[in-house]
Amino acid sequence: MEFRIRAGTKVCEFLQSTAGVCILAGPLGSGKTDALCMKTMRIAQEQVPSPIDGIRRTRFAFVRNSTPDLRRTTVRSWQECFPSDVYGVVKIGAPMHHNFRYKWPGGDVDVEVDFIGLDKVEDIRKFRSTQYTRIMFDELEFIIKELFDEARTRLRYPAMRHGGPTYPGVDAATNAPPEDHWLPIMLGWVELPPGLSDEELRSLKWPDEWKAFIQPPALLEQFDRHGVLTGYKVNPNAENIENLKRDYYTNMLPGMRKDAIDSRLMVRTVLVVDGSPVWPMFRRDYHVAQQALHPIPGHEVLVSLDFGRVYPAALFGQEINDRVYIQGEILGFNEPATSFAPRVKRYLEKTYPGYHYRVVGDPKGADRGQQTDASSYDIFRSFGMPVTAAPVAQNDISIRTEAVAYALNDNPAGVPRIVISPACRTLIVGMAGRYCLVREEDGELRPKKDKYSNLCDALQYYLLSLGEGRRMINLMPLGDMRPIQTRKRAQHTMRRVS
Repeated sequence: MEFRIRAGTKVCEFLQSTAGVCILAGPLGSGKTDALCMKTMRIAQEQVPSPIDGIRRTRFAFVRNSTPDLRRTTVRSWQECFPSDVYGVVKIGAPMHHNFRYKWPGGDVDVEVDFIGLDKVEDIRKFRSTQYTRIMFDELEFIIKELFDEARTRLRYPAMRHGGPTYPGVDAATNAPPEDHWLPIMLGWVELPPGLSDEELRSLKWPDEWKAFIQPPALLEQFDRHGVLTGYKVNPNAENIENLKRDYYTNMLPGMRKDAIDSRLMVRTVLVVDGSPVWPMFRRDYHVAQQALHPIPGHEVLVSLDFGRVYPAALFGQEINDRVYIQGEILGFNEPATSFAPRVKRYLEKTYPGYHYRVVGDPKGADRGQQTDASSYDIFRSFGMPVTAAPVAQNDISIRTEAVAYALNDNPAGVPRIVISPACRTLIVGMAGRYCLVREEDGELRPKKDKYSNLCDALQYYLLSLGEGRRMINLMPLGDMRPIQTRKRAQHTMRRVS
């Protein structure tokens, strides 16, 4: 199939590059997904033929954050580039798969493609158990760095007996990612988060051998003589506009929020909220400290946990003079409690040496695992961190979110009761709107479940454990509550006293 790409464009440079990491960032409609598809053919045709049978073997993975998005966008773009009447059909399975072979000078080209939607932990495991020539991330703004780094360890196809991969690497297409995403941090588009360790700083340094291709914005802003934005016009240097309807971009503008225009059409890093924020009363300039918060000696540390295999989360902080200081966060990825608990323990020992601490968490953490008799509570206890369940009946989400809302609105003497360290970057972005209400299949509005929700859930358990649930119904918190051991008929029970 013949593809025509305008010379001198970022898409053209992206297609020509064989660097180990190539990232193409641009506005909607700029041909980014098609460029990913085209590049597979270029890499496949330039693969060194096998010394055994002369076949040029390659295997690719196209990855998106969800299977519905994968089917609706990426797979459709692939089928338009490689129609089934010429290249065969995409097999619907787990994962979706396409395999075809055709004649080429110097050796037949054999191409395998897996389409992977990362909806479940099982999908991530499948991704980790395979080998590829090159991995293509569509919509990189939804991919966390741990998974991106994992992809770079999977580049071993074909085997060396067939010549090894000629151009192993990772390619990615993206709109401008949000401000807490690792890509704008690495590219220097936003400031580094405060309080990073030397190891974290090294992981966020952009390697010289990586390549980023930033497309021009789709629109140009128009200002009056006072510098006030009055409107937009289509950028004549925008890429792929020859393949779009004349009014493609201008038709998007009516009703589109400024943050969405900046992110999706102007290639700017901003926070874009797709749903209704759970806590609209959160104000970043008011509830987030100017500098990183540090431990205050003589005050207890409270650790709050939200369990879950994909994004286990932990928050660390102190309550001082009735004000809550959230000082640190840990967000895991695809980690069981057996590996997440040691991370929490190391963080406590490093950040709060000699401090007294207690641990609270999601009541569901007491449930046994499917493949083990040990619960998350049992595992944390084995590492010297006994967990107390947050006091919330039936884990009611409305009570949990209302407890946080009450504390955000409760600002005695004009100072916020909740103060969050700027080091808690993911929690802040979640509270600023990424933790939002979405309508589910049953028609009900519920908080969206993703990496932001787990840290926001941890904050809910944190505040409830400080008595915020009682406070918002005009009851005094029960004070410093501790489980104590009692005996009754030779059986051990636990009860609470104030």
